Amino acid sequence: MDDGAHGLFECPYCQNEYQWGEAPRMKRKKRKLNTDSKVSTNSKITNTKENKSRTKALDSKTKLFERKSQTTRDKQMDTLRYGGIQVSSLFATFAMLMLIFTGLNSDKWYTADSWEEYDAEYIRECELSEGTGSGQEWSFGTSAVLTKSVTDTKNDGCWGNTDGEEYERVRYSGQNYGNMVIEANQQIESKEEYCEEWDGWGDAEDEKEFQDQCEEDLELLGEVHDWYNSWDNGGTLIEIVMLISLLFFLLIFSIKTLLLLQHIGIIESENNLLTKITMYENMLSAIMATLVVFGLILYWLIIPDFNHLFRLDDNWEEPEDYSYGLGMIWWLTMIYSFVYIAISVAGMGKHRQVA
Repeated sequence: MDDGAHGLFECPYCQNEYQWGEAPRMKRKKRKLNTDSKVSTNSKITNTKENKSRTKALDSKTKLFERKSQTTRDKQMDTLRYGGIQVSSLFATFAMLMLIFTGLNSDKWYTADSWEEYDAEYIRECELSEGTGSGQEWSFGTSAVLTKSVTDTKNDGCWGNTDGEEYERVRYSGQNYGNMVIEANQQIESKEEYCEEWDGWGDAEDEKEFQDQCEEDLELLGEVHDWYNSWDNGGTLIEIVMLISLLFFLLIFSIKTLLLLQHIGIIESENNLLTKITMYENMLSAIMATLVVFGLILYWLIIPDFNHLFRLDDNWEEPEDYSYGLGMIWWLTMIYSFVYIAISVAGMGKHRQVA
């Protein structure tokens, strides 16, 4: 404040009004000796110095208080901007990336298994353990189905020789969806050409029987084609969704890592830019997790009914006891996607509070 300033002033920092100083009182002029003039002059100089020192002290205290207040506000904003929700979202995004990467390489999107125990007579004649039998496991991935066949037996067989050691015989086989679709198409074309070559051999009854058999074979081949084609379409869909999600979640994880580095002071960026980035990355996280859920539901709707497999081959007897359903990776991805959506929505709500 200037020397002798008084009246109502406005603070340039908090914009509030305050009263400063007192109005000077009117005094009558009196004649004084020269000595009194010197004393008065010295008093004025002393008072001026004291006022300046007090003003400087007041300014320094004001600046220190404002600096502390600004630091406190910054810490509070940082705490709100990057708290438990943001940390949880960072680790949740990393877990989502690992889950998607696992899904791209998994053959457990759909599984089925069957087991049939040997009858009592076979077990007795072969001297096998109780509960022995044979079964199969099917694992459906994005491009192929893997089959594992397990058979309980003995080293030297069981007919006429029961001294061998009992063990499990395991065999693996696989079928690529695309190859099976191509093979089915080729069989259909070959069958159609064969059925067109009827040249009137036999009587009319034989011709009708021939045509009926052709129609039945073509219908069965069409079902085989549709069955493998459905698995192929479902696998292609889930693979595309996982690849798109992987790219976007890598971007989201990079943004969240950037915010963490900004919070701990390793890098510096504009606050306005970070505020917009935080809002958009939370929104993008929720959208991408929703896309994953939508892709999983479409996969479930596209794939065929598994037990129709046993009706495609007359030589393949349907097991009495078997189970089938969506695989563990499908359920884990679906459940975790909902959890991730909840965390992202909570992050958006926290951002609105900060804003």
